[in-house]
This record gives sequence, C-alpha cells and structure tokens, in this order.
Amino acid sequence: MKKESTHQANREGDHILEELAEINADAIVLEPQSTFNRAIVGSDTDSRLVYSVTKIISALVDEDGMDEQEALEWFEFNTLGTFSGMDNINKPIFIYDEFIF
Repeated sequence: MKKESTHQANREGDHILEELAEINADAIVLEPQSTFNRAIVGSDTDSRLVYSVTKIISALVDEDGMDEQEALEWFEFNTLGTFSGMDNINKPIFIYDEFIF
C-alpha cells in the first residue's frame, strides 16, 4: 500500500510539474525528481513550485533510509541552506504543513 500511495503522489507531483513547465520553464525543481516530486503540493501566483517539508522528510526516509531527524537535518542543511541566500524569483517555496520540530 505504501508503494501505491508513493506512486500516486509522484504522479500528482509530475502532473503539477508538467503544467507549471508550460507557464514557467525556469521554475527550479528539486533533484532527483524520482524522490522529490511526491512532495510537490502546488504552485504559487508567481508560478514557483511549492513543496511540503513533511513529504520531503518522508521521501528522504523512504528513499535514503534516514530516520526523521537525519532527514530533517539533511533537508535544512542541503536544501534550505542552498536556497536561503539565493536571489532567484524561480526558487521553490517550502511549507511546513505539520509541526516537525
């Protein structure tokens, strides 16, 4: 059942990404897409991708065998750290849809 829900989430993320690519081909997408597309929850009014942090953490746990704390630390350092100083209107938005601290 977990594989099926992951597959469904990937398809939904892929669909959002395909639609957004027609509007904003320069939108920054997290790689690898096979891991992170399941965390796409939408786009904003500036046509930037919106990712669920909770779903990113789950993807890292599922794909890379990290525990939740390791995944959160990896995300904060490698992903948020990359985008925090970036001055690019196409960078993604990350929403904390659950309290995970």
